[in-house]
Amino acid sequence: MTPACYKLFAYAVNEVTPRDVWDFSPNDPGFPGYVREFTAILKSRKLPQDADFDITETIGLTMWGDAETEKDPVRFRRFRVFTNSVGVALCAGPAGPPGTMVPNYLVIRLLEDSHALQDAQLLRLLYPVFADLHARLKHDGWFDKEAPLLLLGQLMLALMGYADPNDVPALAAKLVKMGSIAEHYVSSDFLWSGTNFDQLHAEWKRFVGIAFPENSPIEDVALLRDALLE
Repeated sequence: MTPACYKLFAYAVNEVTPRDVWDFSPNDPGFPGYVREFTAILKSRKLPQDADFDITETIGLTMWGDAETEKDPVRFRRFRVFTNSVGVALCAGPAGPPGTMVPNYLVIRLLEDSHALQDAQLLRLLYPVFADLHARLKHDGWFDKEAPLLLLGQLMLALMGYADPNDVPALAAKLVKMGSIAEHYVSSDFLWSGTNFDQLHAEWKRFVGIAFPENSPIEDVALLRDALLE
C-alpha cells in the first residue's frame, strides 16, 4: 500500500464501529461473510493483502447505496468511506485493481461522501491518494482509460481548496492536452467516452459544477469547464 492510501484508511477506520459494519453491510445472502471480513479489518486496523470475494463484493455493493435513504446517512457515508478506502488501497497496490473494481467509481464516491460530510481533513487526504492511483493505472491495460478521471479528481480537489492551488495550472494543462483537437477547443469525448464504466458520470458532472469556477482566469480551467458541462 502507498503511504497516502494508508493515511486515508487509518483516518476512515477510526470513524466507524463494529455496529456500523453490521448495520450497513449489503443485505444479501453474502451478509455474514461481508460482516466477518470488514469487522476483522476494523478490529485489526490492517489492510487486507488479497482482494477476496467478500471484500470486493462489500465494496462494490455498498457503492450503489443511496445515503439519504439510509436510517443514518452520516454513519452510512462513514462506512462507505471506510470500504472505499480499502478499495483504493487495493487498486493502488502492486497487483493493481481487482477485475471487478472500477477506480473512477471509488474516486467519485469518496469525493461525494467526503463533501457531504463536510470533512475538510478527509478531503485533503484524498488528493495524494488519487495521485497514487493515477500513477498506478496509467500503464495498467484497459484501466488506462480511467486515468483522466483520476486527474480530474485531483484538479477538482485543488480547485476546491483541498490541495495546493499551484497545482491547478499543470493539472488543467494535462487534461486539456488529452482532450484538445483544435486551438481553444476541448472535446469532452476523451473523458466521458473514454471509459465504459459511465454509470456515475452524472455525479462526476455535478462535481465539475461544484468545483470549477464559472469564470476562471486560468484559460485551461475555463476550457475544461465548458467542455465537460456541454
